[in-house]
Amino acid sequence: MAAFSRREVRDALTLIDVAYSAEGPEPFAERVVEALARLVPSEIVGYNERELVSHRLLAARETPSVDPPGEVIEAVSTFCGEYPLSMLKRRCETRALKISDFVSPRELHRLDYYNHALRPLGMEHQMRLWLSAPPGVARYFYVSRPPANGDFTERDRDLLELLRPFLVAFRDRFDAHLADEANGNGLTDREGEILAWVALGKTNQEIAALLVVSPHTVRKHLEHAFKKLRVHTRTAAVTRAFARWN
Repeated sequence: MAAFSRREVRDALTLIDVAYSAEGPEPFAERVVEALARLVPSEIVGYNERELVSHRLLAARETPSVDPPGEVIEAVSTFCGEYPLSMLKRRCETRALKISDFVSPRELHRLDYYNHALRPLGMEHQMRLWLSAPPGVARYFYVSRPPANGDFTERDRDLLELLRPFLVAFRDRFDAHLADEANGNGLTDREGEILAWVALGKTNQEIAALLVVSPHTVRKHLEHAFKKLRVHTRTAAVTRAFARWN
């Protein structure tokens, strides 16, 4: 692993401090992504949580915030399978990986993903760092650069990998906070977990698939949660269960 400069160590410690102290309804605050952008200078830096099958976003932070055209969003889903850093292929990786780890620039330029998803945004180089995630979900940070800025270095990779254990711990802590918030209302861990998925817009069928249970089981857990929270709708249940973040 590379020896880091004092500035890099300071910026890494700042990111850890920001992530540790942040609170809110999403796993990572905007300030965490901004701190990562200072640590590994990039044109676009972000964090995503996505469903593997539908590619639906469950959580997202990005700086600067980019509003891509509809055709680019569609291309990300359509051509995801051929992308070297595809979440379908790499979601269990523990290393930070670069596009150039797998393909040359010439090979990259032949890919539909590059031509329809990366090039329209002016991006050529990308590196992703995956966090632990439940079945059916991918969680990852990404840093992207245009051609003129050059590829990411081994030092950049080492910085991300140095941070990974802390980022995994912070993400796990977020889930623990959700469970604690729910338990404060007398909910079981599973009831709180299901309400957390409801808060992210998941249907009973989708939650059942993620938890590998039947939709009937999900429905019964929700019925019990509604009774404990003294509410009658999903929105009211989420609002009451996670009142501190509403």
